[in-house]
Amino acid sequence: MRTALYGPDGFFVRERPADHFRTSAQSPHFARAIATLVADVDRALGHPEVFDLVDVGAGRGELLHGVLAALPAPLRARVRPVAVEVSDRDGGSGLAPGIGLAPDAGVPSLPGATESPLASGTGLAWRTELPRGLNGLLLATEWLDNVPLDLARDGSYLDKDLNQCGSLNAADAAWVERWWPAGPDDIVEVGRSRDEAWADAVGALDAGLALAVDYGHRRDRRPVLPTVTGFRDGREVPPAFDGSTDITCHVAVDSLPTATADWLLLDQRSALHHLGVTAQRPPLALASTDPVGYVRALAEASEIGELTATGGLGAHWWLAQWVNLDARKLSLLR
Repeated sequence: MRTALYGPDGFFVRERPADHFRTSAQSPHFARAIATLVADVDRALGHPEVFDLVDVGAGRGELLHGVLAALPAPLRARVRPVAVEVSDRDGGSGLAPGIGLAPDAGVPSLPGATESPLASGTGLAWRTELPRGLNGLLLATEWLDNVPLDLARDGSYLDKDLNQCGSLNAADAAWVERWWPAGPDDIVEVGRSRDEAWADAVGALDAGLALAVDYGHRRDRRPVLPTVTGFRDGREVPPAFDGSTDITCHVAVDSLPTATADWLLLDQRSALHHLGVTAQRPPLALASTDPVGYVRALAEASEIGELTATGGLGAHWWLAQWVNLDARKLSLLR
């Protein structure tokens, strides 16, 4: 899985996720919610001179651009946005220009970061490694489901054909025992690699909040069958281990929280409601007084409805962990 996704010819080295599947990160309403969260975290940190905004697994930078566009100018001028991707995106090449954001007011760049030439004026920088010592908000939207993991059955690892190929090491065996109790014929998706990746991301914060958004499950509702799935050209396909498809597995979200930070786990529908994003149908009277406005508001309600649908994106999990801030100022926690 690691080679198929991140090797020299891996899917995420060659492809852009937005070309193959739709995520919440592509929605302006989702970006608006994250912008509200940015403002909350900024208040909770006491309005620092520089506010780090980091997106791990940023694709073309769609979410960062959307969030920056939704921020008020005084706050945007203090934001230092960084997109983290496994491959060199040439500054996010392929992203439609014309965002029209105001230039940053002298916000310093992180060492080792390169500014996007296509995003000139936004200060958006690209890195292949997660920066450390952050003071702000770290985002990981549908990143953890692509962190490679192992499949196991009855104490043994499984190869891509689901044949046993060696005993579990002690750390993975302990993870399975604690987080995924299973019978001898059950297939387990060993999530220890995701726990470690998330702990490393949270550890990058000196102060602020880390947010993971992903589809997943908890211990009391683990899937009976493997969730490994492939995506290509907007369709679900059998996963291929030659780099030609995305390969994803659902996330054991309850095993993720680190002991080094406070945390909250809730579904996306609830989270977006906390942040002021709700699918409210416009009043019918508006259709007579402002037909264009009515159609626009109806389309917006439909788009938000997709983000908050209980059987779809609304069931995604939000895991928030925070350190060294005043949590009372976070509307996500109210």
